[in-house]
Formats: sequence, structure tokens, C-alpha cells
Amino acid sequence: MARLTVLLLSSAFLFATSLALPAQQSQRQELTVSGSCARCHVSATLEWGLAKHSTITKKWNNLLPNCVGCHGESRAHVIDEQNNVKPDRIPRGAAIAALCLECHANGCSRSMDRNNCQTCHHIHALVNPNLDAATIEKRVKDFAARLDSYRGHLDAGERLVQQAQWKPAQAEFAAALKDYPASIRAKTALTMIARRLQPGFSGFKIVGDQFDAPSGLPKEIVMEGLGLGLVLIPAGSFDLGSEQHPETKPVHTVDVAPFYLAKYELTQAQWKALMAANPSYYQGEKFPQADQLPVERVSWDDCRAMLVEINQRIPGGGFRLPTEAEWEYAARAGSADSAAASKVLFPEDSPVVGAAPEVKAAPEAKAAGPGAGVMRGARGPRGAKGAPTVKMAQAFRAMQGLETPDNYAPHPVGASQPNPWGLYDMLGNVSEWCSSLSLPYPYDAADGRESTVAPGARVLRGANFVDTAESTDLALRHSDRPDRKFRWNGVRLVFNPPEPAESATP
Repeated sequence: MARLTVLLLSSAFLFATSLALPAQQSQRQELTVSGSCARCHVSATLEWGLAKHSTITKKWNNLLPNCVGCHGESRAHVIDEQNNVKPDRIPRGAAIAALCLECHANGCSRSMDRNNCQTCHHIHALVNPNLDAATIEKRVKDFAARLDSYRGHLDAGERLVQQAQWKPAQAEFAAALKDYPASIRAKTALTMIARRLQPGFSGFKIVGDQFDAPSGLPKEIVMEGLGLGLVLIPAGSFDLGSEQHPETKPVHTVDVAPFYLAKYELTQAQWKALMAANPSYYQGEKFPQADQLPVERVSWDDCRAMLVEINQRIPGGGFRLPTEAEWEYAARAGSADSAAASKVLFPEDSPVVGAAPEVKAAPEAKAAGPGAGVMRGARGPRGAKGAPTVKMAQAFRAMQGLETPDNYAPHPVGASQPNPWGLYDMLGNVSEWCSSLSLPYPYDAADGRESTVAPGARVLRGANFVDTAESTDLALRHSDRPDRKFRWNGVRLVFNPPEPAESATP
């Protein structure tokens, strides 16, 4: 058995080192094929990926035959890299057979034993420990050959992708997946190729000819009829939050899947096209450009109703509000420093027109009551901490040389400079509703904060035109009750790209 262990561990090491990809996110996905377990349990994860169990996607009694299915999510164990905290469950003895019986209800197909599966089957290893040495060695060689074949098909597929030979590349990745059924790398490549073979989505027009290499998605699309432009936000990981503000701690890493985010905030014209009525404060004769101003004075509840309307216009729907993690990730555009990313959009040496006067609270702010301004203090009409200095609207107009009848009004969407990912007005126009409930960090999309029906304040992101210039850090958070309507709050839409058609995959 010692020889078996050495061979398996050696194969595991070689296999793990062969997974280095040009894209760091792809490598992370490959190594998290069984949750986070592969970071330490490389050999067991490797063997699970080669086994038929790794191909099972249908749950039995809410369990899958993988690490989490047997040991639970074990979040504390995953965090504690010193192994002081054990997994949630460590089945032993008869408890192991009970788990096996969830699927193998009749017991062993050979012995019909239902009480002690590990008599013949090791609880983790693929090789039966009771086999003779020659048979074990042959099994190990077979596994090594499969790994070599897997690597060969992956390498061939990636060479063909570089040559844009999609069909031959598809065949190579399909062969790789057959060798290693749990391979996220092969599955991701097949999805990418399926999208390249059948690009675009019903109801949208592709803008330009640029595609994201890892996902195969077009980098820019526009919704036909509404003229809603969206840019692809690529998959990645980033450190959410900032140590500079109490409400943005602790800083923690969040993984983000690719999604489309609107280039501009939803305009009054687009809102009217969807909902008929225009709730905005800044419209009428004083604002001839109102159709191009962002819609405002909309509540989170209003945005949810609007999503119902817009999703009826797209087969399968897919529009939603961004999570606050997605919003900050997109706003930073790859920057590790939220404050530095803010200065790209709103430089410290921006020209201003004198000092901003005190701003009287708007009638709706006076009646706000409990819950307004949660998580952030310097908030213009909500009552600033100390005397206000330069207002965002004033400084923006100075930069652009604009004059309007109202010093404190939003400007037409797209009039500012975009961030490096092509998104306009992430700061300085209107604050934008997010889907997330206002809960403390760390952010966890699975902890209930993304429920669309749970009560509670909802997050808004992005300093608006009545905020002070000191409120520009992209990590700053704010929230309001979902029924609140203020003339500095608007919306920017997310579109989830659909999965490619099954006919596009082998």
C-alpha cells in the first residue's frame, strides 16, 4: 500500500502542477472542483475527479457524492488551515454505509452487503486495498495514462483555440472531459467554444467584434428596441471593502462570475418606455435634456417592478440589479485600491466654482425617518457631518464647463469620462440601487442577503450629485428602505448571459 500511496501522490502532484493556466481564475476554478478541499486534499480530489461519482449531478436526498455531500460545507474547517477545526461530519463505521445507501439502496451488486461498504472499497481511494499488488500497480498506471491523455487533449484544444479552430478544439476538450469528468477547465472551455460557435443572444445586437477569451462572450451588446448598451464585466476575484471606513471592514476576497452591466444609468426615456409614467424630479421645461438624464426618485420596489417589465421583452429574461459586490468590482475596474480607482473618475485637482453653500434638506428627506442614511454619514440633504465643501454636481459642471438651471441636478448620462471598463457615471450622477440587503461584511451571496423577498434596507452604491467630493471612495456603502423615493437615487441594470444552447455542445 505504501507504493500505491507514493504513486498516487506523485500523480496528484504532477497533475496539479500541470493545471497552471494563463488566466489565474481558471486555475482557481480547477483547484476548487470539490469546493475548497483541493487546496489541501489534492490526492483525494484528484481521484474523485477521475471516478464516476464526479459525473453525478442529480441529488439524492439533497446529497451529492462529493466532499460536501459526505462532510458538509465545513466552512470553519476550510478557513482554519491549521486543521484545528474538523469538518462538520466525519462518518465512521455504519455511518459510511448509510451514506452509500442513499444511492446504492440495494447494497453491493456483487455481495449484496448493505452494512460495510469499506470492506472492499476504500472510503476515498479508487483502488480496492484488498487487491493484489500487481493489480493495484496496473490500476495506478491506468490512472496515470488517463491523466497524460487528459493533459494532451487540453494542450491540443488550447492550441486550436489560439487558431480560432472552434470545432476541432471542441472535440479535444470533449475528449479531455471524458478522461477527467470533473474538469472545470474542460467544461469552461466547452462553454466558451459553444458561445463562439453561436454568438449573441435573442433580443440583443453585438457591438463590434471583440470577445472575452475565457468565456467566449461578446464584450459589448445592446438591447434592441430600448437601446440599452451593456458591457461585459469579466470573471475575477477582488478584495471587497476598505480598511478606511468602519462599515467597509473587514476587507475580504470575493469571486465574481462574468455578467453584463449597463454602460449608463437607466434614463428617463428608457424608464418611460418600460413603465409609461416618469417619476423623476428633474424634468419639464427647465430640463430640455430630461430624456437623457438618469431616472431618479425611484425606490428599490419600483426597480423590481420595472425588472418584471423589461424581462418580458427578452426570451428567458435575465435582467436584475447588481449585487453590491458586483457593483464595486465593476466600478474599481481591476484596481486593488478603491480610493485610487475613485480618483481616476474624480481627480483631486478638479477645477471647482467656489465653495458650495449649505443645501437645505429636500421635503422628502425631512420625512425620511428611521432607516435613512444607514452605513454612511456625509450624505448631502440627509445631513452632512460638518460643513459641506464641494458638491459633486458643482465640481462636475466645472470640469465639463456646463451650466444648468439647477446647480444640484444630475447630468445627462455618458457626459463624464468612463472608467477603464467603459462604464459611465459610477460616481457623481445618481446613487444606484443594488439587490443586496444591508448586512455587515463579510459579503456572502448565500447568507440570505440576496433574497428578493426578505424585509430590510437595501444597499445603494456610488456617490451622487448632492454628495460632497469627500464621499467618492468606491468602497463606501449606503442603504435605504426599499420603498424610499429620493431625487438622487437611480438604477443601473445587470444582464445575466444565458447558457449556450445544448445543440452547440458535443
